[in-house]
Amino acid sequence: MPRISKTEWSFHYVLGGVVLDSHEILRVIEEHDIEIVRVVFNDNANVARARNIPVKFFRESVLEGGVQYPSAMLSVDTAANFVLDAGAGFAGGYGSWLLKIDPDTFRPIPWAHKSARVLADLFTLDGKRVDVAPRAVFQRVLEALDREGYKAYGAAELEFYIFKQYDAAGYQPTWTGLQCYSEVKQGEVDEILYAIVDGLKAVGVYVEAANTEYGPGQFEVSINPAWGIGQADNAFTFKAVIKELMRQRGLLATFMTKPLTGLSGSGSHFHHSLYDKHSGQNVFYDEDQTDGLSDTVKHFIAGQLHHAQAIAALANPTVNSYRRLRPYTFAPSNATWGLENRMCMIRVPAARGQGTHLENRLPGADMNPYLMMAAMYAAGLDGIRRRLDCPAPVIDQDAYAVTDAVPLPRSLGEALEALNRDELLVEMLGAPFVQSYTALKRNELKRYDDHVSDWEIQEYRELF
Repeated sequence: MPRISKTEWSFHYVLGGVVLDSHEILRVIEEHDIEIVRVVFNDNANVARARNIPVKFFRESVLEGGVQYPSAMLSVDTAANFVLDAGAGFAGGYGSWLLKIDPDTFRPIPWAHKSARVLADLFTLDGKRVDVAPRAVFQRVLEALDREGYKAYGAAELEFYIFKQYDAAGYQPTWTGLQCYSEVKQGEVDEILYAIVDGLKAVGVYVEAANTEYGPGQFEVSINPAWGIGQADNAFTFKAVIKELMRQRGLLATFMTKPLTGLSGSGSHFHHSLYDKHSGQNVFYDEDQTDGLSDTVKHFIAGQLHHAQAIAALANPTVNSYRRLRPYTFAPSNATWGLENRMCMIRVPAARGQGTHLENRLPGADMNPYLMMAAMYAAGLDGIRRRLDCPAPVIDQDAYAVTDAVPLPRSLGEALEALNRDELLVEMLGAPFVQSYTALKRNELKRYDDHVSDWEIQEYRELF
């Protein structure tokens, strides 16, 4: 694929990576005096799981053969409760699976003592891919795109909060006020911004812009895009790096969508496009159209709008996610699209030519990047395959006031119902995955519904 210059895709550039193999990994291990290798993957509860492997065993066994991992751990929810319906249950015996590394993702970790990190995929002991694992779900969608002649290219643009240590007075933000992009405020947290940029670069994720956002202690970082699975790998790594680097400084970084009542939520705007895998041309662009947008991208947009309610279950995967999707908050509340319109679910930035791309503003920062991206591309591909008609864009109109647009779900339960009704998306993501994911999330919802909140206590305990 040809490189895409920064001028062609105005907010990103392509990083020319080095393809790693076993020989190259062994060289890196020697060069950096690595003694521990973290073998990492992202589970369906969106928790980064890892096994720390001494380098001797990594060389002798894990590098080529993988390391065993208990299958039961893919059946735990966000509180580490075992949810029997999310897997085969006790009848299945909860046997072992294998974590097999993706060599291209091997990176030394400069801030961890003599350590490296590598991402892995889950396989059964007889070598079959575990299709309910998030990375496998996205890989399956990418394979469907490849069969249609497309390569996917994109990046998540993440927002998050960084707080000082928690105490009895609550979370103390690392900076105060609402002054996003303020040079003065950014000067106050320059050490944090530098640590983010430098730390991410060390593991092969390159920052294009980092700044304060519209909430006290809130930040936004744009990173380089990547092809295929790399765009989700980057987002997954991004979160892990930020949390670890801040923890080492006695700070708490959180990608919880809405950590502060009444203040800005954190999104994960997804910038993405499709390219012809043979010619390398951006299939979203058509120079003969007045708006520069091809029929292909119009169908792709129509697919995402059509499946928006189901996508929400994966792009907004927690109870807290839905506190962000409110009108007049710069987050979408309905399934609309527009040119350079940040009130819509899908914004089409001004870049054209090889840089033509979409920004889907639906996802919250708490999304699992593999599942969110799988749902986005699957929905878009369905639109292309069925040549779905795209509604008119929102132009010179309040997107929140559009009355004929499909409203986005107001709760996780509503989104899960939409996902399970969406036969096409269930088929593309895999029915076993959807069943397992739904079981985990419904257990999470049940625990939430049983919990008496601080608000209820404060509101009612003396009144009634």
